[in-house]
Amino acid sequence: MITDYSEEIIDDLFFNVIKKDNSIIINLKNKNNVLISSWLNGGLCHNMTNVVNMSTDEKDYDDLTDGDFENFQKNKFLNLGLNPEKTSGLLTSACMDNYAISVKKYEKLKVTSIVTAGADKNAVKAGDPASFYEYNNNYFNHFGTINIIILIDANLHDGALVTASITATEAKTSVLQDLKIESQYSSHIATGTGTDGICIISNKDSQNHIENAGKHSKLGELIATSVQEATREALYLQTFMSVDFQSTVLSRLSRFNITFDDFYTHTSIDKKEYATKFYYFNNNTQNVAFVSSIINLIDEVNIGLLKLDDILTPVNILLTSYLHLEIENKKIENVEDIIFLLIDSINKYLFD
Repeated sequence: MITDYSEEIIDDLFFNVIKKDNSIIINLKNKNNVLISSWLNGGLCHNMTNVVNMSTDEKDYDDLTDGDFENFQKNKFLNLGLNPEKTSGLLTSACMDNYAISVKKYEKLKVTSIVTAGADKNAVKAGDPASFYEYNNNYFNHFGTINIIILIDANLHDGALVTASITATEAKTSVLQDLKIESQYSSHIATGTGTDGICIISNKDSQNHIENAGKHSKLGELIATSVQEATREALYLQTFMSVDFQSTVLSRLSRFNITFDDFYTHTSIDKKEYATKFYYFNNNTQNVAFVSSIINLIDEVNIGLLKLDDILTPVNILLTSYLHLEIENKKIENVEDIIFLLIDSINKYLFD
């Protein structure tokens, strides 16, 4: 039992949660089964005493240069006074002060999700170009992680833990998709980060036996809504990512590496005058909707649902009708040409 802690967050019949130093420690009081993406005691485990979500910092990187994450976790758990044989955990660079918790209940079902989330440096869409190659357990790793720990006060079959992890992962991805969080490795919307972690824990002492945690089930609904709520809050606490953050023209264009300078350098206007006028255009949500309409057509080309030629006329109609401009007949060879046509058209709208 852990007694030396800085803050008790939750005290439940099944578990309690403590924030100590740079870690969130879950003390499991009952028999349990656990599915976790941990180096130490990873995979499917039974009757663990603790699960830890731990923040790493620059001082820890020297201990990780040899890639021995398992031994790194073991030493960290020992420093926390935990038994490494009965403890498993997740690593992240996110601050543990920025945790989010969501509890969902329905009749005798109860789901608690604890999430820390940073997606500003390491967000990626599955299938994007890789950022490392692993051979014989040697690789260089980046942290910028969404860690999800879900405690289910019901007795799940081992296989249901896997289904629960699928439901939780899709719920996390839906938040990134809804917020249109950009991949750092392509112009696509991210589906996660490259180092996400997940842990599903069920109470084996519960008399409520459950074999299905899929999206059609009530348990699946509780898992999904709990994960979505906690992930949204954790992303905001760690990175200020939110609906408001995404409600500008530049935020929508950022995944194409477009910045204010890409607009300004295509003009001869005084920078202060330009910035003042562009500020109002950038923050007008109708303009955001207009730009997003064109970006959506570009996305359809990038994922292969439409061809470039299919969207040229619709893009031209959007530009001329919304900006009230006569668009020059320029040769468009790729989606980058459309982006810069959009920039030029907005500049003409603002200053011609």
